[in-house]
Amino acid sequence: MTDQTTQSDRSDQTTQTDRPHPHTRPEPVVELQPAALESVGEVTNLAEKLFEVHGWLRGQLDRVRDEAEAYLAEHAGTGAPVGLDLQIRRHCLAFCQSLHFHHTGEDGVFPGLAQGYPHLREPIERLIAEHRVVDRIRGELERLSADLATADPDLFRAELDRMSRELNAHLDFEEESLIPVLSQIPFPPPVPAE
Repeated sequence: MTDQTTQSDRSDQTTQTDRPHPHTRPEPVVELQPAALESVGEVTNLAEKLFEVHGWLRGQLDRVRDEAEAYLAEHAGTGAPVGLDLQIRRHCLAFCQSLHFHHTGEDGVFPGLAQGYPHLREPIERLIAEHRVVDRIRGELERLSADLATADPDLFRAELDRMSRELNAHLDFEEESLIPVLSQIPFPPPVPAE
């Protein structure tokens, strides 16, 4: 079978499939930034990986807070409705999605960790309960940033502060509780022999 399509035909096909449908809006693209943290170097165990991920999450939350503070300070006293801007919303939603993904992953791993290390059962139960608290705050941040024009900036700021307090306390407790065990578990895990 020979290819009878001409270069011109291929070009037309490509441009037709690359064009968005006229009634759809493209989804915004958010670029998550690396946090300005001291590098742990090559990650060789789960404790180092946990520090790396937690440091990144802390950095992203700080970035959203800094952007919100700068925006709100710039618009303070103008008499115009402040709301939130699209960049704050995008970064907030990207942070919230990353945090949710991280905690969902931990919720799947923690029961096995508690089974293998029974002395971690109580701290892990507490960590899972704290995930629910942080998740409620995450949901509130997403709800507040859903409508940029009517978002209450003072309430958004208060929820960011609450997220910062709860998340940092949670991450500190998690590190304190799990690091001794996680430092003994290699990362990436070894590939099982066949």
